Amino acid sequence: MSGIFTDTEKNEQYQEDDDINQQEELLAFDFYLKYSKSKGFSARKSKTFKNSIGEIYKQKFVCHRQGFREEKYYTMEKRKKEPRLETRTGCEVRMDVKFVPKIGRWHIFYFSDEHNHDRLDTQFSAMLPTHRKISEVDIMQMMNMLKSGISTSQIFGLLASQAGGYEFVGYGPRDMYNEIVRQRHQISGDAARVLKKLEDMRLKDPQLYFKACHDSRGLLRNLFWSDGISQLDYQLFGDVIDFDATYKKNKYSCPLVIFSGVNHHNQTIVFVAALIVDETTDAYIWHLRQLMFAMKGKTPTSIITDGAMAIRNAVREVFFEVRHRLCDWHLIRNATSNVENPSFTFKFRKIMLGDYEIFVFKRKWVQLIEEFGLEDKPWVNNMYEEKHMWATAYIRGKFFASFRTTSRCEGLHSVVARLV
Repeated sequence: MSGIFTDTEKNEQYQEDDDINQQEELLAFDFYLKYSKSKGFSARKSKTFKNSIGEIYKQKFVCHRQGFREEKYYTMEKRKKEPRLETRTGCEVRMDVKFVPKIGRWHIFYFSDEHNHDRLDTQFSAMLPTHRKISEVDIMQMMNMLKSGISTSQIFGLLASQAGGYEFVGYGPRDMYNEIVRQRHQISGDAARVLKKLEDMRLKDPQLYFKACHDSRGLLRNLFWSDGISQLDYQLFGDVIDFDATYKKNKYSCPLVIFSGVNHHNQTIVFVAALIVDETTDAYIWHLRQLMFAMKGKTPTSIITDGAMAIRNAVREVFFEVRHRLCDWHLIRNATSNVENPSFTFKFRKIMLGDYEIFVFKRKWVQLIEEFGLEDKPWVNNMYEEKHMWATAYIRGKFFASFRTTSRCEGLHSVVARLV
């Protein structure tokens, strides 16, 4: 009989009707978003009402300043930072839509447009969170320009020029950076490709050494590599090495660690490059042991780092007899942030770099602490306990190839920034 449907046909019909229902609901919200943008405010979905079979039949769209923040967010225990400023004002502007089964369409059955707050000029409403969107055309342009080596800041300037000004772009530089990350994450198999690249490089350079470490899910956690020339350089000039893990401008924010040194012309040379997912002591221990293996067991006599605790622990574990020096620049920065007194920073630097006898250093240190009343300051006490790692009075006579900071690594990072 033509008027009777099977259960399968009925389910397919219900699914089709539900899809149409959801599409029209989205169109209704999209319409309200466009309206709110033209009026200088933003919108969001509020209450949703469903029938007995789970279908949405009523939806409320409200001003982004509707309601108030719940009290519990102000009374949270062990809060680490102050709550953000309140942006909601209890605005009652809203639009309610309801599905009418007889005609199979959504109708507006309530509308209010009386705001209790100021609205933005329409040229700035595009910067409200709900309206900040990057079009597919802009995304395509952005990714093509990135492939051509154009920096992200330059790309943003070009897109603003095309739009007729920064106020007409409709998004900010941070939105662009986030979109670039999303686009790159959609590229699958990048870890496999880099390992394949290293395999191909080893065909041309049989001395190339690389090692990858994966987790229980098979995801790449650490990657270490050193080519043949770097290994030869290390045998000749690897007495002093400098490494720093502050360069994170890659799409996964994984630190790029560069082990470097200087040759007999005082030129910077690279021994090893590595990627680290987790900056833990275990990760650095793994990398330092790979360094030992790649360099045929030769250990450096001195090493200089930025003083990160994970790095200190790893150096102490693997290179327990190696002289470890802390970067002067990082120490001065830490002195500035921990004591917050320019006079202390100036005198601390003078004591740190001064070529004193040990008894003179100790006397000057006591005078410095008493002058500024820092006897109970934990950072100051820790620095004194580690004086053999930074004070010239204790380092004098030990070979560091003129290294006092990790600035050579920082210089290498500026070169890397042009390539990644």
